[in-house]
Amino acid sequence: MASKYCSDALVVGAGPAGLGVALGLARSGIKVVVLDLQDKLGSVRRGETIRYDKDMDALLGPGFFDKQVIRQISKRTYFSHSGKCRVNRTIKNPNNIINWPDFIQSMAAVVESAGVKIWTGSAVTGFIENNGAICGLKAIVSGFAEEELLAKAVFSCGGWDDPASRYLNIDRTHMDMHVHKQLVRDYTGPADRLEYHFNLDNGGGLTIGTIFPRSETEAEIILLNAVKGTGSPTSFAGFSEEHPLFKKRTEGVSPFYTLNTKIPMGGMLTSCSPKPGLVLAGDVMGHVQARGGSGITTSFLIGYKAGEIGAKAIPAGDWTRKTSEQFETQLRNSAHMRSLKKHNFIYSNLRTQIFGKIKTPEDMDKYWQFLKLALR
Repeated sequence: MASKYCSDALVVGAGPAGLGVALGLARSGIKVVVLDLQDKLGSVRRGETIRYDKDMDALLGPGFFDKQVIRQISKRTYFSHSGKCRVNRTIKNPNNIINWPDFIQSMAAVVESAGVKIWTGSAVTGFIENNGAICGLKAIVSGFAEEELLAKAVFSCGGWDDPASRYLNIDRTHMDMHVHKQLVRDYTGPADRLEYHFNLDNGGGLTIGTIFPRSETEAEIILLNAVKGTGSPTSFAGFSEEHPLFKKRTEGVSPFYTLNTKIPMGGMLTSCSPKPGLVLAGDVMGHVQARGGSGITTSFLIGYKAGEIGAKAIPAGDWTRKTSEQFETQLRNSAHMRSLKKHNFIYSNLRTQIFGKIKTPEDMDKYWQFLKLALR
């Protein structure tokens, strides 16, 4: 084991939540180190679309969003399984198409300018615990020897496969949903709208195929297994065979990026500080608004608030169970956490209830008048 390194706070993961946490901590005077598994930030491409948020824009610097936007899309079309039913939507707050690596690296530059150190290529191998409290991490830093990193608090924001989630044996089967994503060239479908194609298998399992144009000739194509628990989405070829329009849209495209992953679309976990000295935020906790292009902002803003609240606790000394309880209360009552809970209660529950009644393509067409109310 190499020599020990000390910092006020350690953050695991340089995604939207982790960078938000780090920025909230650093701007409150806390010494922060962020560890990220990737050798280059943004190389694992998550979201390619984001909705504008004035609070996030202000925190990252006025005009941050404008600098990142490739194009804006305000129209959406949803198709039932059979293709016989559809609904068109025009949204006031458009989807901003972004280039994920550029977006994350630009966010990281803002965070580093606040004094945060970001160590890429760093893998967390364990947590250091003392008398029931987390006081640091064991990690292979920048691909070299394993080191002990000590801190007054650890903020774990490593996504659905977060090391703290594994360390605590958190059951995530009720919330994580499989995603198969491709970025493609030679796309010739409509470039002015986002498309959502629904597919029901024989057991009522739901897969959503989406097509998000990035330019006149590029698109992001996603298959989301919208059923909680195990299982994975069908292949693009299999989905296309079931849906002639989807097949027509995607014929002849050339993938240049592919990702198989999971996203927590099945609700939120509670207890953001399950142990003294440990905070979890972002995808690991389900801090994702299931509303196309809103997940990035939600994770970042809740992360930032977690950093601000944590910054008040760190200088006080030892992080106790009472500290965790106070942290939980403040984060739960924060504006963006309340907004996410409200959205989940209204829209996510409504969709869940309606889809619970839909077992066949014929059911989907039958209940379409009710279903389309939840498609925003």
